[in-house]
Amino acid sequence: MAMEEGILAISVASVVEDVLQQHGKRLSDIDLASRKAEEASLRRYEAAGWLRKTVGVVAAKDLPAEPSEEDFRLGLRSGIVLCNVLNKIQPGAVQKVVEAPPDSVNVPDGAALSAYQYFENVRNFLVAVEEMGLASFEASDLEKGGKSSRIVNCVLALKSYAEWKQGGGSGSWKYSGNSKPSSAGKQFFRRNSEPFMNSISRTSSISDKSLDSTEPDAREMVNTGSLHMLVRELLSDKKQEDVPFIVENMLSKVMEEFEHRLASQSEQLKTSHKETAVSTTDGSPLELTREETQVAMVKDEEKAASEGTCDRININDGVSTTQVVKQLMLVEQQHREVQQLKSTLHAAKVDMQFLQLKYQEEVSNLGKHLHGLAHAASSYQKVLEENRKLYNQVQDLKGNIRVYCRVRPFLPGQQNGLSTVDHIDDENITITTPSKYGKEGKKLFTFNKVFGPSATQAKVFADTQPLIRSVLDGFNVCIFAYGQTGSGKTHTMTGPSDLTKETLGVNYRALSDLFLISEQRRDVISYDISVQMVEIYNEQVRDLLTPDGVNKKVEIRNSSQKGFNVPDANLVPVTSTSDVMNLMNLGHKNRAVSATAMNDRSSRSHSCLTVHVQGRNMTSGAIL
Repeated sequence: MAMEEGILAISVASVVEDVLQQHGKRLSDIDLASRKAEEASLRRYEAAGWLRKTVGVVAAKDLPAEPSEEDFRLGLRSGIVLCNVLNKIQPGAVQKVVEAPPDSVNVPDGAALSAYQYFENVRNFLVAVEEMGLASFEASDLEKGGKSSRIVNCVLALKSYAEWKQGGGSGSWKYSGNSKPSSAGKQFFRRNSEPFMNSISRTSSISDKSLDSTEPDAREMVNTGSLHMLVRELLSDKKQEDVPFIVENMLSKVMEEFEHRLASQSEQLKTSHKETAVSTTDGSPLELTREETQVAMVKDEEKAASEGTCDRININDGVSTTQVVKQLMLVEQQHREVQQLKSTLHAAKVDMQFLQLKYQEEVSNLGKHLHGLAHAASSYQKVLEENRKLYNQVQDLKGNIRVYCRVRPFLPGQQNGLSTVDHIDDENITITTPSKYGKEGKKLFTFNKVFGPSATQAKVFADTQPLIRSVLDGFNVCIFAYGQTGSGKTHTMTGPSDLTKETLGVNYRALSDLFLISEQRRDVISYDISVQMVEIYNEQVRDLLTPDGVNKKVEIRNSSQKGFNVPDANLVPVTSTSDVMNLMNLGHKNRAVSATAMNDRSSRSHSCLTVHVQGRNMTSGAIL
């Protein structure tokens, strides 16, 4: 009997402890991955079925009823199904849905919508879902390697919202997503745990009664403390959402072990009962009754465990309810903050992608506009070149060599003198000459232009001014004055000693016009202007722009590089008319002068100011 009582003394804590020690950490991993994968598949099938039911099988032909992750992603990548479902639930949520071309339209190599059209559908859907406050996902989740679980969660949230709206939409709608386990899991957990806990509690009470009455409390404390330590060690590093699966798995193992021990004990009791009946046929009725009672109690426990009529046992892991509630509240708050950050990040990504597409369109438009401008500029250059040629052809038609005549007025003190000029018109001048026999004779001379004594410096330059433009167009132009001493050559070309704006000569006016036109053309042609000034005196050529004031003799060469006929003379760069005037003043100081019968300060030499102009086209780089 002592042996039989020891067999019946099955401790609940010892069974749980043995299971935990035997399987250890494997309880947290057994079937956990497979359960999650199975749950994800069921959720995906549920989402796909609801989408096909809502938009119709034809519209969702690319989405199978039980799709894999890849099929689910490919079926929703265009965004057409998502937008149509959302418009059925919330009419007008997506204003424009870019539909796929019909089957009758030939699409090359099965190509669907462009990436931009895909993105437009998905972006409109995500924006509408976020405005409705539903669970969302990222556009990259629809690409290869994305997280399909977030897409499934969004579709199921949309399904929950549709069901809530069909039910009247009373109260506030809230979707908990993955935080709640499936109903099948709940039923399985409850079905396995409740009878087992009841069986454990009752068997534990039987075991406690059969133990030695002198030390039940101490043994229970030891078993319970060890059990708590094992449970805490098992659940300490696990996530909150994984705890139900681990506990369910653990209880299933304990249930199997407990039933196994009960069956083994039952067999031992039957064997022991038979042996006792054979060896002690004359035993007392009291002992037989006790054995029958114990067997009946074991059978009752087996029946209670199989029928699931036992009470539930609660495993206390030593953590107080208040601490658990606080931790749950903290986790929920952090979860909300993380969701808000994800939503903000997703919105920022969508905005950046939209801005990127917009900037690409603007750059493309600018490129087209720039191409048009380049074409117009090319046409303008052609027209400008043609205009330049026509302009210089007109100048050539007027004559490559033009001769003008200017009549010098009387100098102070000569007002009563007799003039030999009889008549002046635009191109002719008549001169009166005395004859040998006392009769006056008249001679007619013809020029390109005749200027009378009253002609101003500006009027004289006006007929020469068009030649300045020819210089900037790349043509050689020479303007010089000749005549006897005192005829006014220096006055016409330079001006009097006291220069004013009205008395400036041809040289200064030509230079001013030269710099003015070059400034007007600076966006089209870049000009480099430099000056040389030499004098010819007694058949010798001297440089008038030497910095030390010593007249250096130079030579004239008919063929020289870069068009310099006097290459040894100083070539001074200039940027304004004032620079040229300062150089001309320096040159005039270095000229050889002497008094003559006609002029107190005659130059007695011929000065030559050469302006070198080199232009470079800013567009083509051609040198003029």
